[in-house]
Amino acid sequence: MKYIKKNKLTVFIIVIFVLIVILGAYLYNLFFGSGKESYGNRLDGIEEVEITEDQYDDMKTSLKENEGVTEVSTRLQGKIVNVTITVSDDVTKDNAKKIANGILEFLDEEQLKFYDIQVFVKKDNEELNDFPIIGYKQNNEEGFTWTKDRQVTTDETE
Repeated sequence: MKYIKKNKLTVFIIVIFVLIVILGAYLYNLFFGSGKESYGNRLDGIEEVEITEDQYDDMKTSLKENEGVTEVSTRLQGKIVNVTITVSDDVTKDNAKKIANGILEFLDEEQLKFYDIQVFVKKDNEELNDFPIIGYKQNNEEGFTWTKDRQVTTDETE
């Protein structure tokens, strides 16, 4: 006890330093995590049902064969397959939905049960405001759920 009373300032600085180190370690762990994957265990088993590059290429080729489709791109993010389809200005929403439903033909049953599929259909002319439309197929659902159809409107401020 005599030592503590005699060296109050030194003991105080040591205690403050230890508290700052503990607080710093806690904040580091809080913000930078403990090295866990950002998807947790949601991607367990993805190796068994992985979509091959050949499937993506076949899908793109087949979709581009449809009249009105100008561009197709795909991107895998976790267990969500994002497909962006660009169509010409004369394609209707119903035809665009039929084209997008063709994606399901290129995936087998196991892949359809594992992956969620998100389809973005947009037009070449971005001024037409009835597009884009977005379809989403959850892994346990049969078909796509689509965004509410919008009507072409004109800008009255011009």
